[in-house]
Amino acid sequence: MGRSPEQVVADARAASARGDRRAAWDSLRTHAVRDPDEPAYRLALVETYRAAGHPDQAARWGASVPEVLTDRERVLLARIARRSDGEGALRSHLALRTVPAELVALLPSARERSRRRAERIASAFDPALALVGCLAVVGLAVGVLVTMVEAFAGGRAHEAAQITVAAGLGAVVFLGVLAIVPVLLRRRWVVAVLLAVAVTAAVVVLAQTDPTRQLPFG
Repeated sequence: MGRSPEQVVADARAASARGDRRAAWDSLRTHAVRDPDEPAYRLALVETYRAAGHPDQAARWGASVPEVLTDRERVLLARIARRSDGEGALRSHLALRTVPAELVALLPSARERSRRRAERIASAFDPALALVGCLAVVGLAVGVLVTMVEAFAGGRAHEAAQITVAAGLGAVVFLGVLAIVPVLLRRRWVVAVLLAVAVTAAVVVLAQTDPTRQLPFG
């Protein structure tokens, strides 16, 4: 026969008093998830998390017993609801059978949830864009330096210039194509159009490249 809720809570409090808060929380969380309708586990979690200085966790586990939460914990609980990806996600996070109506009222709209998902995907492109942008700047700087050195030394500066300009336009095309995805996900339509125009112009100019001529293009 299993332990009663009172015994589970008493054992958890004893573990917490010994300094083993992790064991106490693990036990209480396990039982709270297994039996979401038993308030004793949640009350003990609120108490122990609050004592340990974790008001966010106290708010989370006290969602079904809001009367025991402090004002700060209620604010944190409302924030959890507003940042949730929907009622199902919030119910899973709070380990409840049903989400209290006052929290359901705080859930973001379907449009807002869609915007957040798009933003998470778009944000994944940002590091790649920054890296490629830095590499492109360094490459162009090297190309310009080589062109200047060739010109000063009476070398074949036009070839270096061709390569540098072509590489610069190639970087514009690559960065533009890469950047247009997060821009569209963020619904920045004007920026997307400008990027498309820049990429198209760069492709057109690149298509006119003639490496046999003194001038890079024409």
